[in-house]
Amino acid sequence: MNEISAFIMQHQIETLLLIFAIIVMAFVITHWKEVKFWWLNFSYNFPIFGKISTLAKDIEGFDENHKWFYSEERLCRDYYNFYEKADKDSESFDEAKAYLHSVGELGRKPTPSFIWIMIFLLVIVEAFGFAYVLAGFTIPGASEATQQKGAIGVAAMLAILLVWLTHLTGQELHKNSLIKKIRRWYKNDNAGGSNWRDLKPDEQLITIDNTFDDEKSPNYIRMLNRLDVNDKVQATYTKTILTLIFIGAVAIGATYIRHITLQNEIASAHESAINIFNDDASPFGNSSDADMGALFGDDETKGAEDDLASLFGTEETEAKSTSSTDATKLTPEDINNQKGGDATFVILGLLFVFIQILGIFFGMHYDYAGRESKEAYECLRGFSTKKAFLAYYEKTKTHIARVAQKQLQKLQHKMNIINDNSGTDAETTAILKNNKDRTFRQYLTFEDK
Repeated sequence: MNEISAFIMQHQIETLLLIFAIIVMAFVITHWKEVKFWWLNFSYNFPIFGKISTLAKDIEGFDENHKWFYSEERLCRDYYNFYEKADKDSESFDEAKAYLHSVGELGRKPTPSFIWIMIFLLVIVEAFGFAYVLAGFTIPGASEATQQKGAIGVAAMLAILLVWLTHLTGQELHKNSLIKKIRRWYKNDNAGGSNWRDLKPDEQLITIDNTFDDEKSPNYIRMLNRLDVNDKVQATYTKTILTLIFIGAVAIGATYIRHITLQNEIASAHESAINIFNDDASPFGNSSDADMGALFGDDETKGAEDDLASLFGTEETEAKSTSSTDATKLTPEDINNQKGGDATFVILGLLFVFIQILGIFFGMHYDYAGRESKEAYECLRGFSTKKAFLAYYEKTKTHIARVAQKQLQKLQHKMNIINDNSGTDAETTAILKNNKDRTFRQYLTFEDK
């Protein structure tokens, strides 16, 4: 862990950028509708290349049926897509609640923001842990800095892929639990002699808008009508098996690479010890040999070496050989370090597996398996009473209509300016000037027809 902490400190900028990206990603996931509406406003108000600037140039396209310019209709249509989703009444509340109840997901919620942030923070730890392990193996032959950057990129992609796979696995397991419940209820009905049909969904597609059309069907058929299942109505574990194989491969591979890295570090330490011993063992060294060669000549150097060998004997050479052999052997301290390192790597591998199981657990307890369960929940917005539900959507509709009208006025003003500068026929000029009846509220009257 000390090495990983040092690795993170060495790449502080990358760490901060990754944390910032994770927070932004978690916010976008949990507030997707708000982000889309913000982006719509941004795209219209962007200077020069914004949609208002682009649409304002079209002052010739005119809808004779509605007596609106096409550019005005385009703007209103974009905002109407958001207005329509906020146009809810008491019947919408009943339909959404009934749909979730029928599919067995009433009370479930999407993955909260803090859960996503926690998952992605764990991803950061995993990413830098993998990066430290893979740093020497990602780009062989490259510089150390390049290898580390490559390792961070590979590790980040690997960690994000694992988050995605574990979440899909959790959703698959949740869906399988609903399928098992359907089959158990069906079996109980069949055992009681009240089963009157095969286990298959109705031919009519059930959505939120017609969720009451199958009220007379058994509960398990109503649940089945809202799920996408195979023709045998059986649980499938394809995603789960692939995810478990991938998790096992990564855990084993990372542990093996850590083991190899530790062995290389021990071998490097011994190699350094051998080099130091060889440099210090001879009283003469290479420089002495060169000096003797220069002093006596090449032929006389050999004789001098023989005299030195006879003078000191072969004990020094044998000492060198023995010392080199001993230096390559693992000492008890090295053996203990290797065992402790391997045990630590196993614990890290188990911790990695536990984090993935935690991701699967979150996937099982959040989000939805029904075809339109997520839309039904977003319609309810967590409100338990109709009064709060209707008050929220009335406020939302009013806000969208005000923003749309403000944008429409900007567009009409800009179209008038362009018309004054370029000049068109008197009829077009009169229509552009007389825009009091072309409002977003007026657009709603013929769009809803």
